[in-house]
Amino acid sequence: MAIADCQLCSSNPLLSQETNRQSDMNLREIFSKRITLARVYGIPVRIDYRWFLVVGLSSWLIARNLQSNILQLGGFQLPPLAPATAWVLGVITTAGLFVSVFGHELSHALMARFEGIEIEEIVLHPFGGLARLRSEPENPRAEFRIAVAGPTASFLFAILAFGGSKVAALGEYHATIVVFFFLAWGNLLLAVFNLLPGYPLDGGRVLRAILWRNSGNISQATRMAGICGVLIAGTVILFGVYIMIAPNWRPAQPYFMGVWSIVVGLFLLDTAWKVVKSAEGARLVTVGDAMSAPIAIEPELTITQLIDDFLPLHRQTSFPVALKQQLHGILALEDLKSLPRERWRLTRAREVMRPIAPRFFVDPAATLEYARQLMKSNGVGSLAVVNNKGELVGFLQNGRLKVRHESHRSGKAT
Repeated sequence: MAIADCQLCSSNPLLSQETNRQSDMNLREIFSKRITLARVYGIPVRIDYRWFLVVGLSSWLIARNLQSNILQLGGFQLPPLAPATAWVLGVITTAGLFVSVFGHELSHALMARFEGIEIEEIVLHPFGGLARLRSEPENPRAEFRIAVAGPTASFLFAILAFGGSKVAALGEYHATIVVFFFLAWGNLLLAVFNLLPGYPLDGGRVLRAILWRNSGNISQATRMAGICGVLIAGTVILFGVYIMIAPNWRPAQPYFMGVWSIVVGLFLLDTAWKVVKSAEGARLVTVGDAMSAPIAIEPELTITQLIDDFLPLHRQTSFPVALKQQLHGILALEDLKSLPRERWRLTRAREVMRPIAPRFFVDPAATLEYARQLMKSNGVGSLAVVNNKGELVGFLQNGRLKVRHESHRSGKAT
């Protein structure tokens, strides 16, 4: 079971000279340490120390079931296995499940990288895993794609594992059937659970993307997705209690399953509640809050006209090149330094502009923090703002950003 993409909030206790506080801090440090396992596609993969406890517990539970119960696996029954065989299969199955969790998170990370977002790390922790992104997605479409990448991978793993169990059944490889059977159902549950529409689950991020798209307000969308997450967390907790006390439905380990469901529910509740409170207390500023009206030049404008007519009125270091609100590129004054003065009257803006590319424009609903990072790295220090109809509606320049707070009252980016 993975809680994908949620950002865990680590506490930073105040330094104190008191011995008891110092020992508490040391204990926290021990449990918060992580092992760097590998780097995959340049992304650090780390393991929380507490993860080993869950691996051991999972291996024990699977081994115990294989030793003491007759399992119905598809079309055949598996009799109880010898302890050594059961433990080997338990360890292999648990390893396969956590590799699946890693594949789930890697799918998020690779899709985020495709959307131009840098990845901090992938962490495997007691509740599954998470992929830490260095910045928020720039628009609802990117948020949606990143969110669905994980469950899509888990569904694919489940299909492959079910297929593997069928092939193993043809050859009567019973041990292989056991591993594939558990992997198939584990991945299916992982995908379905993560698609529940509440933050911080993947389904909650999908919901946030839809609400963000409809309202244009990422803060409001985050708050609503967080509220849904609180409701789902409460349901998971009540389900855990029901498992422990229900007279007519008792799974193999009712108390373990009940307690685990309650713990997962509390984890979800804590994270979702923090999201709701942070969304109420502070609003993420969008590009639409800070953009200015675009002072665009036409592609056929000569450099002489730009220097003589535009620059005296508009002291900018770059200009969007557009015709009828359709962006063609960005012209940076820096690029004119290599152009001889005698050629200014013959050279058109389209000949020296930087052609349109993803690094030169953003959506009005993108976060301002993302836009700032893009301006630092795109080489021109500015961005054209293009809406979902492909129209140039604004312009951003480093050092000239003024946030208009009145847009918050309307609930939409302007």
